Amino acid sequence: MRPPNAFESPILRFSPPIRHAAGYGAGVRGEQEDPAMSDSHTWSVLEARTALRARRLSAREYAEDLIARTRALAALGAYITPTPEFATRAPNPGPLQGIPLAIKDNIDIAGVRTTAATPRLREHIPTADSAAWRLLAAAGAVLLGKTSMHELAYGATGACTAAPTARNPVAPTHLAGGSSSGTAAAVAAGLAPAGLGTDTGGSVRIPAAVCGIIGFRPSTGRYPESGVLHLSPTRDAIGVMARTVPDILLLDAVLTGRKPSTPRGSGPQRLAIPQEGWRDLHPEVHRLATRALDALERAGHQLIPVDESVHGGSLDELLPLAMWVSLAETPAAFRAYLADSTATFEEVIASIASPDVREILTPLLEFPIPEQQYRADLKTQARLRETAAAARTEFAATVMPTTVLPAVPVGSGTHLVHNGVEAPTFPTFLRHTGPAAILGLPSITLPIGATRDGLPVGLQFDGHPQRDIDLLHLAECLSAVINPDRRAPD
Repeated sequence: MRPPNAFESPILRFSPPIRHAAGYGAGVRGEQEDPAMSDSHTWSVLEARTALRARRLSAREYAEDLIARTRALAALGAYITPTPEFATRAPNPGPLQGIPLAIKDNIDIAGVRTTAATPRLREHIPTADSAAWRLLAAAGAVLLGKTSMHELAYGATGACTAAPTARNPVAPTHLAGGSSSGTAAAVAAGLAPAGLGTDTGGSVRIPAAVCGIIGFRPSTGRYPESGVLHLSPTRDAIGVMARTVPDILLLDAVLTGRKPSTPRGSGPQRLAIPQEGWRDLHPEVHRLATRALDALERAGHQLIPVDESVHGGSLDELLPLAMWVSLAETPAAFRAYLADSTATFEEVIASIASPDVREILTPLLEFPIPEQQYRADLKTQARLRETAAAARTEFAATVMPTTVLPAVPVGSGTHLVHNGVEAPTFPTFLRHTGPAAILGLPSITLPIGATRDGLPVGLQFDGHPQRDIDLLHLAECLSAVINPDRRAPD
């Protein structure tokens, strides 16, 4: 059965009348203006900032528009904890003054639950902000809510047992991807102009790709990481999801404390096309990704086929390494985060509700990853990084489809059928996003259209460590080439 697309969806079809509090917006939009005609949910961050500065509406009205839309689209399951009381507070002055954001529920905000979608943390309320949120709030951002996620961030579909499972706004019979599922769903559905997720092996880029938005994982260590329930401190990165690359550039500037960088044009670039990253793709992913490559080539970019050395080794070698290092670091990372809570690592693991996450993490209680193996894996990672760096010097970026298949249906479990073959869900989705995390690279997924069944597909560009701005400027130039007909949420 053909899933509905974003403009036919029963979830997205209805946008209710929006009622504004008395005293807000008088003389700006006009008291008699039909609030149902508001298009504020389609605004990018920069468009919203322009509208707020021009007094088209107040920051409170803008937040109320998005809150009303969120309530109307509650069936999406984008939020675990909506925070309308935070969203309508007077914002701090700054470059984000009045911009509401959606934040993944493993990133701390003082006074708001951080549940990580797991039962034992259901009432965990941190008393301090994460470093990332401190920067955003100081710049004037306000909080729309804490978003749904794959339990404890250990999954790629967003399916969750003990918290809302975010549905894909473009095709509500399908999942939003994981683990940062709720933020992707909120941005794609027009519930928020942008938001934060976390990315250990693809958890920002996968949901962004399958929901049809932009997802950016920075170089490892680019953003401050305190106040986050980490899985793997050597791999984790807070990432940004939005609908335009300039929005990502603005949020990147706030999170790094640097001046905003204006996108600049660039001439033809040499782009590496890893051959193993283009095998065994879903037919529709292959069709759309190939079409995008054709567009890049017509625009004058050089597409150079390359071997596995750009990743330091084969994808089959990298993916097990990604998983083992994360599992080795998780117990200590969880214990460090839980030090100020009433929960213990053992209690959190014992209470896991989602069967797929329980299957992965419960063995750590009795069989932690041996220290010797962990050290050997880190040495292998260092070798891969050296090999990859040498092989990538002449290229602006490597290019692969973000995922090998589109979003999977609601109800999908630990295994899926891909091109007629049963395969494990988690590593199948991480196949192309995992290398950037292992190699410490900045990585961005850009939407390139939808399958004939209406499911979004993304194309991923991996850059060079600590050259994030170069990658973002490149992405801004390439975005218009590979997807010139982008449409905002309807």
